[in-house]
Amino acid sequence: MTISFSTASLIAIGVAIFFAQVARQPPAPLATFEEVRPSLYRLNYNWRILPVIPSMPVATWLVESSTLMSPKSWILIDAGTDVAAHQEAILHGIKSKLSSAGGSLKLILLTHGHADHVGALPKLLDAYPDVKVAYHENEEPFISGGAQYTDLKGDTWVFNLARKALPPLNTTLIPSNKAIKLDGSSGDVAEYAKWMSKDILLYHAVPGHTPGMVAFYHKPTKSVVAADSFMQISAWFPFSNAMKIGPGIPLRLSTQSLSRAKESQHKLIRISDATTYFASHDSLVGASAESFKKFVLSW
Repeated sequence: MTISFSTASLIAIGVAIFFAQVARQPPAPLATFEEVRPSLYRLNYNWRILPVIPSMPVATWLVESSTLMSPKSWILIDAGTDVAAHQEAILHGIKSKLSSAGGSLKLILLTHGHADHVGALPKLLDAYPDVKVAYHENEEPFISGGAQYTDLKGDTWVFNLARKALPPLNTTLIPSNKAIKLDGSSGDVAEYAKWMSKDILLYHAVPGHTPGMVAFYHKPTKSVVAADSFMQISAWFPFSNAMKIGPGIPLRLSTQSLSRAKESQHKLIRISDATTYFASHDSLVGASAESFKKFVLSW
């Protein structure tokens, strides 16, 4: 098949524009946990899922949960990628925060088992051998049982095509003696960690991106750590429907059920007193409840 000069030129121009957009994306901060709300800290770094896809920000969270029984206790939400530099950044960030603020890491909460959320777990468990790891029971086959997300059939052509080409999306198995399984559609993390005060971190099952993904609601600051329920990056990223930086659909490449993801977004906007929603892939510092609700109701 012969491609005309005009068609080839248009393709070349399109590719040049695409990479020019990628090149001007600001890098995400690296290696420090920044306080985004009182007692809620975020470490953000850039990660590239495939060589041909632009890098995107990935967040890991620290939550302070101080009680009379357990002063200065810390909870990590998600464990980042298995990229060596990212693992070191997370470990350095945790040690630095605990060194300056005091206290100990008591629990790791996983929103889901994708590689960019569990990658540093082996190093973390080596460094903090007494820490338990909690995740939703519907995620257990993928986090602890060796099942692969790429074996699932999705409800979009993008996922069904990508799952045949993507590397394994979960590569870390959790020892059974470290695991805590959250159950039901919602609950209080304190029910599984008796040293915690109630009404600090609540969990909500938000399936779609994966079968057992959960979001965490930090009630003292009315903040939702929404994981991959949505992304907040701009239109330069492939398969994003955002026209500017703002709330957008979860990454189609790795979202098994976009229809269930939409249902889960509607569940999240029903958290009546939430004021901010934080995505795991966020070029900003959260989305207001108003902007998130407006997006969810628009598609």
